[in-house]
Amino acid sequence: MLNFLKKEINLSFLINPFYIYCATFSLSIFIYSWGWSSIYPEISYSLIFFLLCTFSISVILGRVFSRCQNFSSGKERRFRNHYLLLDIIFYLIIFLGILDVSLTGYVPFLDRSRNHLEFGFPVLDPIFNSLSIFFSVFFFQTFLESRRKRYIIYLLIIIVLQLFIFRRSTVIWILTASTFLFIRYRKQIRAIVLLSSLLFIPLISYGFGLYGNVRNDLGKSYIMNELGPSEYFKSSGINSNHYLTYLYLSSPLANLQNTINQENGFTNDGELKDFLFYSILPQSLTKRIERPLKLSAPEYNLIHPHLIVGTFLFLSFSSLGWLGMILMILYLIIYIITCLVVIRRWDSFSMTTYSILVTTVALLTFANFLNRLDVMLTLFVYPVVFHYVFRFAGNELSEPLISK
Repeated sequence: MLNFLKKEINLSFLINPFYIYCATFSLSIFIYSWGWSSIYPEISYSLIFFLLCTFSISVILGRVFSRCQNFSSGKERRFRNHYLLLDIIFYLIIFLGILDVSLTGYVPFLDRSRNHLEFGFPVLDPIFNSLSIFFSVFFFQTFLESRRKRYIIYLLIIIVLQLFIFRRSTVIWILTASTFLFIRYRKQIRAIVLLSSLLFIPLISYGFGLYGNVRNDLGKSYIMNELGPSEYFKSSGINSNHYLTYLYLSSPLANLQNTINQENGFTNDGELKDFLFYSILPQSLTKRIERPLKLSAPEYNLIHPHLIVGTFLFLSFSSLGWLGMILMILYLIIYIITCLVVIRRWDSFSMTTYSILVTTVALLTFANFLNRLDVMLTLFVYPVVFHYVFRFAGNELSEPLISK
């Protein structure tokens, strides 16, 4: 037994965007099957068949990618990290966060009377949010390679700031991407570490649900009476905070299935315009031109008014039916390949960008992050821009990241 606990397991092969797509949607289906909610529709054979077909394609593409990937590990091609430049970037992120709060006029954690979903000053907020994600992951990578503790402190400060403005999703992005980065960086992880991590899952689930409870000002009676827990869950004695976590992980799939149950045909309403504007183009751009172009979001069917997300396939089905979901899968493949090209061509932040890419795919079970401006910035703009920024600053500010 002791020998097994000391055994090192290679999990780096799992950190593959195509494999992660299969893994996260399979996990969502597994959690869905627990039967904790009475408002979930039964998953249809048609949806299962569709997902299995996409899994097959993803496995094939994942195998091809695993054989031909050769982007930098992040240690050799990164112009030898610039510690002063990283310090400047950290203080810039903090400044942008303070400015965002000042211009918005409130801190969601301190002012519960305001809607936290409306927090954020236009243009400034996506930049602040995306920089927080991108460089938090890079700070963590820098810590792994240099062992300089201040980068962990930078990471923690940014996370605390995000918690105060109720950006739970941003914190999840940072922690998930950092986890993927750690697995890919370390490659070999001891079995005892993996088993120990499993023991923390109930605690993480409780804390996640509790934070959502506080953020949305929910009470136990509301959760147990209004959010549809099944009699099976009520009689199990499991804490209501775990039910909130369950809803967060599986309700997007339930919303998708509920919308599929109301389908009108293979192409549904056949609204190609809605598909382009609400599933492909950046969400922030669509919001700005929505009124002048007289656009309106496709109709969909929620299982509950407060559970509003439905995987990245949700609105594509509402606008173009099964054809829309097929097109979204094709768009996802193009999206991944384009990002991999960016990583190979501008490789100063290859490990960071790759980890964020895998995280993006992993979180598609919740919502469509492919049309989020902050995600596009972290995957397609920052790796290029900061590649040249760090190269330009290299002669004066560079310092070996790892001494030879």
